Amino acid sequence: EEDVDRMFNEFVPLQLECLADFSTLIPGTLDIMSKLKGRGYKVGSTTGYTEDMMEILQREAKKQGYVPDSIVCASQVPAGRPYPFMLLQNLINLKTSPVEACVKIDDTIPGIEEGLNAGCWTIGLTVSGNEVGLSLDDWQGLSEAKQQSLRQKATHRHIQSGAHYVVDSIKEIMPCLDDIERRLSCGERP
Repeated sequence: EEDVDRMFNEFVPLQLECLADFSTLIPGTLDIMSKLKGRGYKVGSTTGYTEDMMEILQREAKKQGYVPDSIVCASQVPAGRPYPFMLLQNLINLKTSPVEACVKIDDTIPGIEEGLNAGCWTIGLTVSGNEVGLSLDDWQGLSEAKQQSLRQKATHRHIQSGAHYVVDSIKEIMPCLDDIERRLSCGERP
């Protein structure tokens, strides 16, 4: 426990120093946000980052035009992912219900589990996320065969976790949302 505390105390200041350098939005984010807002969707964000880290990321995201309606850090609830508390706190902050009309979009398996544990629809993001774990430049530098191999592994992991939908990145979620809206109108629930 002492070793973990010591490493965390050394790591966090280093991460705070460089976090802004790695805060470029994923391509397509602003376009998708505009479409979501146009449909009247509210957008909440959950994160395992500390509140100090999120201050930096919020500032950098705002410079690029991205401002979610609510952000909840793991330190603001009883427990983080895969527990549903951050997601549920977002719903409270956004005055949104019912839970089954909400969609959790995440690039991590614990994030998908968070959505499932809350009773939401879930969309897993593969290529632009943690399961592939590469920057856009590194991804684009791979051969098509290597990209396909990594995509398949990440997709498989998201499907195994129970994600209702799996796409490469945020810019591909609109058909998923269209299908969720259709399914909801037919009385389906996640």
